[in-house]
Amino acid sequence: MGQLAVFAMGPDRPGIVAALTGVLVAHGASIADSQMALLGGRSSIVLVVDPPHDVDLGLLEDDLGHIADDVGLDVVEVTRLGAPAAAPAGDPTHLLTVYGIDHPGIVHAVTTELARRRVSITDLSTRRVEDGGGEPLAAMMLEVAVPAGTRDDEVAAMLEGVARAQDLDVVVRPLDGLDGPSPDGG
Repeated sequence: MGQLAVFAMGPDRPGIVAALTGVLVAHGASIADSQMALLGGRSSIVLVVDPPHDVDLGLLEDDLGHIADDVGLDVVEVTRLGAPAAAPAGDPTHLLTVYGIDHPGIVHAVTTELARRRVSITDLSTRRVEDGGGEPLAAMMLEVAVPAGTRDDEVAAMLEGVARAQDLDVVVRPLDGLDGPSPDGG
């Protein structure tokens, strides 16, 4: 059997990840990749899992369902994954931050322009920020892998038209320049 995807979502509380991963360990499965975040106050979890070749998928799903009930999750789903469709995007090269007055279409406009320019998104996070009286702000952070040979100023230029049209501020930073001082001060 190939890899499995485990999706879970529900009200946030301590112990959700421990409960889900405890079931996976009991079935001999190993987590190959994961993304966990709070979305709208809900724990949102995606796990890519390498199960043993002889895993009883029905029993695994039943056990995950029981744990979901115990910890109050709304959704737990297990899906078999096929082979990856294409080569991985590669390591991220840039961090983009996008800010502006929240309105429909921001994520679509930015990601459409990046796709048009053959830029792969390796991580994306959005958040609505309420400022206590004014209009809510949209904040988006993206890690991207740009095509080889693309200069930093070209990455910023890619989004100038979208920023103007959507009334957004966009900041582009190369990831190799984000390493801060080492913990030992060096």
